[in-house]
Amino acid sequence: MPQKDEHINWATHNRSFWTSIDLDNAPFIDWAVIGIFYESVHWVEAFLATKPYHSRSHTERKTKIANYESELQPIWDDYIQLERDSRNARYLCYQHTAEQVRRDLIPRVDHIKRHISRLL
Repeated sequence: MPQKDEHINWATHNRSFWTSIDLDNAPFIDWAVIGIFYESVHWVEAFLATKPYHSRSHTERKTKIANYESELQPIWDDYIQLERDSRNARYLCYQHTAEQVRRDLIPRVDHIKRHISRLL
């Protein structure tokens, strides 16, 4: 079971990946969307590791977020939307624009990162 610091390192790793994608010129914006979601996954898992707990699925993780409502409720909407955006990119072939990523997704993952960093 990965520990809190391992999840923080992996969140940082995912951020390094998606920020390396030139949103304005790359044909792979979908991978930035996916990377943003998985950064958020690892921030949530870093928090859960302090309980100690490790999710085995996205469904299980959402249940745990709900279980820790007092601490994680502020990020619920952001997390759910990033999951939805990632799923749409992966399975529904939805093409996000660079503007959508900047306006809608990046502020959500940044909020998750800030909020969970304060909890850790």
